[in-house]
Amino acid sequence: MPSLIYGFGITGKSFQRYLDIKGEEFEIYDALHNDSLKIESKIEDGFYKNIYVSPSVPKEKFRNLKKHSTVITDMDIFFNEDESIKIGITGTNKKSTTCFHLMQLLEEDNSVNLIGNIGKPVLDVLNNGKKYSIIELSSFQLDKVSNIDLDYGILLNIDSDHLDYHENIEDYVQSKKRILEAKKSIQNDDIKIIYEFITGSTPPMKELKDLPFRFQKINQNTINDSKSTNSHSLKYAMREASKIFNDFALILIGNPKKEGHKEIEISNPSLVVICGKHANEIFPCINHENKVLCEDLSLAIKEIKKSNIKNILFSPGYPSGDDYINFEERGKAFNKLIERKYGT
Repeated sequence: MPSLIYGFGITGKSFQRYLDIKGEEFEIYDALHNDSLKIESKIEDGFYKNIYVSPSVPKEKFRNLKKHSTVITDMDIFFNEDESIKIGITGTNKKSTTCFHLMQLLEEDNSVNLIGNIGKPVLDVLNNGKKYSIIELSSFQLDKVSNIDLDYGILLNIDSDHLDYHENIEDYVQSKKRILEAKKSIQNDDIKIIYEFITGSTPPMKELKDLPFRFQKINQNTINDSKSTNSHSLKYAMREASKIFNDFALILIGNPKKEGHKEIEISNPSLVVICGKHANEIFPCINHENKVLCEDLSLAIKEIKKSNIKNILFSPGYPSGDDYINFEERGKAFNKLIERKYGT
């Protein structure tokens, strides 16, 4: 009786590698390439032993899959099989930065995995001999995983987010708070307190590197904040940019569905350039007197250059959507365009 990998993105491909090692028979469903009606019929008939799903599977679809088979996430496997000290970190904001800083503080002879929503897929580092696994966990992952088998759970903060997936804010909060089911848990966003909570000792004195594409100044006039994927990080970036620049243009790009197409008040920049495949969806969400539409990122930069505004804040405010695979690809693309048009 075969299993099914439901979705064949980054997580789906890691399932494939894992199941190949295990010698388990499986089929792959990818909405772009498979006959969905045929696969759905087999699912309803109970044809599959297990169904392996990625975090991005919609909530209602996940519920339906569970009616017909045993549904397994990559986190279920990792929590059940991996023998490292597992540290889960979640929150609406600061997840990636906190994980990145904690990795640097705990790094002993390269003995830390940085995984989950950041770094490598969890199944690719399963029992690789590292002492610690720092896992950035989204509300999607916490909502779907069966048991929170973490040694340490850290909840940084909670604000409204991902309302395209969660039924309401209460459902989102409940998913986030599941991390407190860890063997030991804390609700705090201070990296020193988090380190002391895990190790029982004072953190080492060292200069912590910043996360790539998190408010990264790439030249005198340009900030790359591609990691900005929600309105909270966008507002933070605008406040910080106002301390550096007297005047600047803001570039927005991505899929506003995650933010529930909510209205965002913007006052700091003198020009807002909205671009990409979701630009027409973003445009009515942005409350600013001087906003323009562009087809893509290259044309957005050209528009700013034409305006004679010297300073640029690239803080997309939304997930990558159909424009880029992730914030890393988006950030690299922006850097290349800036170098090409301005030099760095």
